[in-house]
Amino acid sequence: MKRTNNSILGKYSENNLKKKKDKSMSPMVTYEQRYKGDLLTKEVTEPVKPLSISERLAKKEEKEETPDPMSKRVSVTIGDNTYLLGCNEDISETRIRKIAAMADEIYRETKENNPYIATNKTAILSLIECCDRYISLKEENNNLRTEVMFYKQKDMINEEKTRPEPTPIEKLSLSADGDIND
Repeated sequence: MKRTNNSILGKYSENNLKKKKDKSMSPMVTYEQRYKGDLLTKEVTEPVKPLSISERLAKKEEKEETPDPMSKRVSVTIGDNTYLLGCNEDISETRIRKIAAMADEIYRETKENNPYIATNKTAILSLIECCDRYISLKEENNNLRTEVMFYKQKDMINEEKTRPEPTPIEKLSLSADGDIND
């Protein structure tokens, strides 16, 4: 049987639906075909009824009522291009503006140092510059942490050396059984 759009299999077949990208149709009939021991299964579907005007309005109102997690948008400019970024309670608008200002500053520095390269290459060089600064700051942070730990240990050693000899009452309180052994 030749499939055409006029036949029931042509109108509602699975292959025709893939072309239309319509996944909302429910199966109307399922049929099986056996060919040399293989089982081929097909589903014939029927179209979904169109929504009435009141149903469309209800659906639209339902969409409007659901809050968008990125409800607040911030417009920032980086390298003569304007971007619309979303912010939420985790990232504030001022933080996004600070980040965008820093990105614009790095982009402009890169463009000034390399005026004849394309915009996308300028963006990549700016990204490399940001990563270099990030790695430098991370190494500096680790060095400062190591230095702080060194000074804490040094302070503890000096504290032990300068600690005075405990008085007899302190010795009594430190001993577990209360006997003074001289």
